[in-house]
Amino acid sequence: MCRLLATVSARATTIEEVLGDTGLREFSRLSEFHDDGWGAARLDERGDIETRTSITKADADPDFERYTTSDRATEHLLHLRWASAGMGTVARNSHPFRREGYAFMHNGNIAAPRLLDELLDEDSRAGVRGGTDSERFFAYIMQCCRNSSSVEQGIIAAVKDIREAFPGRSLNSFLMHDGSIYVINCHAGAHLDLSAYPERVGHTPWQHDETHYLDLLVSRKEGSIAVASTGMRHGEWEKLPEESIFKLNKEDEAPSIRTIWEG
Repeated sequence: MCRLLATVSARATTIEEVLGDTGLREFSRLSEFHDDGWGAARLDERGDIETRTSITKADADPDFERYTTSDRATEHLLHLRWASAGMGTVARNSHPFRREGYAFMHNGNIAAPRLLDELLDEDSRAGVRGGTDSERFFAYIMQCCRNSSSVEQGIIAAVKDIREAFPGRSLNSFLMHDGSIYVINCHAGAHLDLSAYPERVGHTPWQHDETHYLDLLVSRKEGSIAVASTGMRHGEWEKLPEESIFKLNKEDEAPSIRTIWEG
């Protein structure tokens, strides 16, 4: 389980400028619980996706502070990792994953990786580097995008297939591609299960319970839109409708969010 953040801005900004100093501190503080490293992706000045990952928890890593307060972009992804049991805290398992003009990060535990491997064709399997189900979900989304008439239709097809194959799991994830960020907010039947992590019981941050943990929230400000996992009190956040897929991008240089699918 992890924490996710995406921002889209009319001009190149830092994550701190979008969230504000208090909001960034609140998000960073979530790494006390989600302490298996962090990762980020941004659209650089050339329109290429730049990623970085670390297995050091965010609030103890000077590079995290430098990135969130200094690196500017019109599109950002930020991920705080809490590794699922059996999926090691090593660089190749860190989110976001990047491949062929896409970057992807996920919050959830879908299934044993070998079960998702069965859905992948030879080319998709060849591109997988780590041992997580999340990376295989990403590979399957890209496979569906290649076999569909559009990126949007490919994402929708992948979500439908994975939901049917593995019901009751969280597919919450963000995908960056071609100047847009796609937000998958699908987690019907999933919940926060701490049975495999007894040391964390009684130490969960605000909103980290079965009712709210998997919610995704949106904050709209003049010139920017942010979508985030729960755990932040500061600012005006609204819950996004569940079982939906959204697209964040800039239309006429104004950030927008629209629904592309409702399940």
